Amino acid sequence: EHNLFELREKMSALMKSASTEEIINEQTSPSQRKIGIIGRMKKKLAISSRPNSSQSCSSLESNVDALSISPCEHELELSSDSSSEEEEDHPHRTVPRTCHINAVFTFDNDSYPRANLMQIYGCEGRQKGCFKDATDVQCVDKGKCIVTDMINGRISTFSRNGRTKVIRCSWALREPWATTVVSENKIAVTSRKDKNVSVISMNGDVLFSFGSRFFQCPCGIAVDKNGRFIVTDILSNEVSVFSPEGKWLFNLGDPLSPVQQFCCPRYVHVSAFGDIIVCDSGNHCIKVFNEHGNFKFTFGQYGRQEGAFKAPYGVTSDGEGNIIVADHYNDRIALFSKNGEFLRNIVSSEDGLYHPQGVALSSDMRLFVTHGKLKATEVIVYSFNDDENEML
Repeated sequence: EHNLFELREKMSALMKSASTEEIINEQTSPSQRKIGIIGRMKKKLAISSRPNSSQSCSSLESNVDALSISPCEHELELSSDSSSEEEEDHPHRTVPRTCHINAVFTFDNDSYPRANLMQIYGCEGRQKGCFKDATDVQCVDKGKCIVTDMINGRISTFSRNGRTKVIRCSWALREPWATTVVSENKIAVTSRKDKNVSVISMNGDVLFSFGSRFFQCPCGIAVDKNGRFIVTDILSNEVSVFSPEGKWLFNLGDPLSPVQQFCCPRYVHVSAFGDIIVCDSGNHCIKVFNEHGNFKFTFGQYGRQEGAFKAPYGVTSDGEGNIIVADHYNDRIALFSKNGEFLRNIVSSEDGLYHPQGVALSSDMRLFVTHGKLKATEVIVYSFNDDENEML
C-alpha cells in the first residue's frame, strides 16, 4: 500500500507538470523555447529522484547533461528557477522576441568595429524579390549582391538600396545551387538538376558549360586568381579543380589520407592569399589547401561548443585571411583566424539567425547571410564599416 501511495503521488505530480505546459507563440525565440522545455524536464527528473533520497546532486546534473544542453543554456537555467515557476503560474503568457540584435565583431586588439544590422532582403514567396530557398549569396562591386534561389530556379541581384533584378537566362535554370563571380560581367553557377557548371553573362547569356558527365551533384563553386574553378560534389565526395575553359585538372585531398578525405563537401572559398577553404559538412570541419592543392590543415569537430560545428555550410574570408563560417545547425556565424583558431561567434540564434547557408563579405566590410527556419528565405546584411555605423 505504501508503494502504491508513492506511485499515485508521483503520477499526480507528473500530470500536474504536463498540464502546466507553457504555450509559446511563433514569435518566441528558440533559446527561450529551449529554456522552458529544459526547465520542465529538470523538474520531472527531480520528481523521479524523490523516492531515492540517496541520489546526489551530481547525479541529477549528469542526467540534465544528457539533454544536450549547451554550457550557456545550462548556466542560464540553473540561475532562473524562480522565473520558471513564475511562467508556470501564467502558462498562456507569451514572451516577446528580440530579433536582429546588433552583433559585436571585434578582435582582442579592437582592429574591427562592431557589426550593425543594415538591411534585410526578401521573404518567403515566388514573386520577384522573394525566396523559396536562398542557397547562396555572393558580393559584387558597389554593394551589390547575387542571390541563388534553388527552388525558385533563379538568380537575382540586389543593389545597395535593395532594388532587385532577376537574371533571365536564355535556358531554363534548373535547381541552381551556388554562384561565383568570374569577372565583372560573368558568373558561374552550379546546377543540381543538370549536374554541370554554366558560365553566363550578367544578361543571362550562356557562354559555355562543363562537367555534365563528370559531376554527380555539384554544389559549391569558387574561382581563384588564375581563373580556375573549384567545385564541390556532395555525392561523389570530391572537390575538383578545373581550368578557366572547364577542363579537369586535379582533385583536392589525398584519398589514402583519412584526414584529407571529404564527406559531403558543400561550399568552397578562395582567400585573398590563394588558400582554398572547403566546408566538409559531413565531417563537421573545415579543410584548407594552398593554391597548388596541397593540404595545409583542418579545424573543427562535431559539437555545440565554441569552435565546433554541426554541418558547416557557407564560408568566406576577409583581407587578412580570417575565416567566417556559417554553422548551419548551430544557428550561428563563427569567426576564425587564418590558422583556424576560434575567435568568437559573430551572429547567433539570439540575434534572430536560423540555419544560415550562404555567407559573403564585401570589400566595404558588409556581411551577407542567407538564412531561414526551414529554408533560407531572407538575406541579412551587417556592416563593419565605421562610417556607416556612426550613421545608425
